Amino acid sequence: MELPVQLSWFSVTRLRPDLYRITEPSCHRMVRANCFLLLGSDRDLLIDTGMGVAPLRPIVASLSSRPLSVFTTHAHADHIGGHPEFADLEILVHPFEADELRRPGLRGLRFPKRAPEQVESLRRSGIELTEFMVDAVPYPDYDMDGYGRDAVEPTRLVDEGDIVDLGNRRLEVLHLPGHSPGSIALWEEKTGSLFTGDALYDGVIVDTGPGASISAYLPTMERLKRLPVVDVFGGHNDPMTRSRMVTVIERYMASRSGRGR
Repeated sequence: MELPVQLSWFSVTRLRPDLYRITEPSCHRMVRANCFLLLGSDRDLLIDTGMGVAPLRPIVASLSSRPLSVFTTHAHADHIGGHPEFADLEILVHPFEADELRRPGLRGLRFPKRAPEQVESLRRSGIELTEFMVDAVPYPDYDMDGYGRDAVEPTRLVDEGDIVDLGNRRLEVLHLPGHSPGSIALWEEKTGSLFTGDALYDGVIVDTGPGASISAYLPTMERLKRLPVVDVFGGHNDPMTRSRMVTVIERYMASRSGRGR
């Protein structure tokens, strides 16, 4: 199958003077993750790296001139695909996800086979899987079967309560299991900003993948509901206000209460 070429692979949106959102519009919605570039006075922070279908580092370099660190919310393919480009920099990850970074990633851009009950669960959520993870390629003769992620060695393991210091801002690491065992978020109390990865986003929460646990997700959601956030920057879809966050959490908890596993 020959897909169209999309030369401008990334979409960059400046959300605030100190914050950029980077996405890959030609990726299927299931793997169209958000990367966030947060600017500090001493160093900048790239939160996740997307699928890695096209080089992300030149985009980041055009926006950031300070030393850079990479924060890994979790080690699913759509959030760490670009990590090998940044292997010479500081890469932060939770200990439970570190070994996934150390292994080569999936090969090819076809969706892996899923159990029928997972496919049906996604379909009920309004997510229809296609053959390919993309509907375009970044340049002619792109080798979709040759796509893959090289192994990456993390340089800093972070867990609950650790601090990421950017000079003029300090962000606290929150361990939020449920979507994956080592899902982590960044909480900046001063601004009320919360970067959640796939622990929480504005959409149907996927909790049926490898390593997911509803019984772990429910207390995570309770914890997030109590947090005095102003803005939530999730791993997919648009940012949320606190009121929208509460709505998403309550909808999830109502659908999953009594079904913990």
